[in-house]
Amino acid sequence: MRIIRDYNIIVLSNELMILIMAKTSIHIKPCNIGQSEAHNKRTKEYLAHINADKLYIREDLTSCNQSWIAEQQQGLSLQLYYDNIGKMVKEKTGRAMQTKEREKVNKKTGKITKIAGCTPLREGVIVCKQDTTMEDLQHFASLCQSRFGITALQIHIHNDEGHFAVPNDANSWKSNYHAHIIWDWMNHNTGKSYKLNSDDISEMQDMVAEVLGMERGDSKMETGKLHLERNDYVVAKQKREVEEAKTKKAELEKGNKAKAQQSEALDKEIEQKQQKANRENGNAILSGLANLAGKGKYAQLEAENIEMKKQVAQIPQVVAQQVESLTSTYKEEIAKEQKRADFWLEECNKQERIYKGLLTKSKNREENLKLELQQRDQTIETMKAGLTDFLSQFTAIWQNAIKAVIQFARDTRAQFFTFSQVSAVNDFLTTESHDRRSGADILITFTRPFLNMFEHEKGKVEINNVVDNFDWYNERQKLKQQEEVRNRPRFKR
Repeated sequence: MRIIRDYNIIVLSNELMILIMAKTSIHIKPCNIGQSEAHNKRTKEYLAHINADKLYIREDLTSCNQSWIAEQQQGLSLQLYYDNIGKMVKEKTGRAMQTKEREKVNKKTGKITKIAGCTPLREGVIVCKQDTTMEDLQHFASLCQSRFGITALQIHIHNDEGHFAVPNDANSWKSNYHAHIIWDWMNHNTGKSYKLNSDDISEMQDMVAEVLGMERGDSKMETGKLHLERNDYVVAKQKREVEEAKTKKAELEKGNKAKAQQSEALDKEIEQKQQKANRENGNAILSGLANLAGKGKYAQLEAENIEMKKQVAQIPQVVAQQVESLTSTYKEEIAKEQKRADFWLEECNKQERIYKGLLTKSKNREENLKLELQQRDQTIETMKAGLTDFLSQFTAIWQNAIKAVIQFARDTRAQFFTFSQVSAVNDFLTTESHDRRSGADILITFTRPFLNMFEHEKGKVEINNVVDNFDWYNERQKLKQQEEVRNRPRFKR
């Protein structure tokens, strides 16, 4: 660093440059199934309705994005894949997948513990470099599967997101290079989700930094900072920049004031030197008049006085020029910072208005959904009551068949019809319908209002089995009876 000093002015040169390795991080959150694929794949509908104030995407760079879909998700949307996970959990555990947060009360202490709901699909956002490849991210996903068990379903590299550092300045574009990974967070052997603690997530941060050849981001345990979503981060960054601009403006005003005070001090010093010179000149003249022998000394003093006047006369001009130059520079910088601060302040206010509008809209939507659910529940109960009255007019064969299916479907421990249940269903198929298959469809339809989705699917499978394999139930019943006879206790005579 080279420092030049001239009339109290310090100039710093940019001869020293410091290269810093880019930092990376990964943030994992529950996957928003309704929006994730549209955002990651940049669908036409998504791009047409995007809000540029919240997220800016350059469509001319979208072709530079990359996507990869795992083999097990080929041909399936995220919603269908999610539904299949729910069926898998039901088969493995016998219970429906708990996706909502619930509370557990300790009977001894009365302490309430909140238990988070299951999030089978999660999405990780990775900060990466411009030259990060799909092979790098696939390698990272493979390491995560080996270490933690989680499976990557999708990987998307985005090179078209970013922002303009200076509004309306195309040369100030700054890209936000990142990638999205959609994870299957479930153990398909047990039907339970993988449990990763803070140490596991920290290890994952180390792994992604090593694979991508980037510096690991600071841990939130060290910084004390929480992760912000992108929109919240932008707003926070803008507020921080406004505060920094205000601080810098205050510093510049303080420096300008100091320079003005310095200029005033120099003026006083010049005036004092002039007064001193005048006094010395007057003393020399008086000495020359009083003593003719001092004429030579007077001439010398007069010459020194003229030279000093020249030097003193030059000082105000030089100082005034330097002060004027610095003042002009500071004023320009203050004006720029003020303009920038005003812009970002307006942006912050805009983001705050948008947030309040979305919050109000969300609350209204929630109230409407609650009302719709109440109305739907009332309609269902009314239909159930009417259907019950309607079924009561059917024959005993009809009623017995419907009751048998409902009892079986609601019994979480039952895997097959009991013999009495299968007999009731078979009697209906044989006597109350001209065709066993059409009779099965009728029975499936009439039992649907009394069962949830999983119960109805269970009953449907078993009804179809009776249509084609009633003999199997007979053989199963005979074997059961023979087994009971063999196991009866025998008494000695």
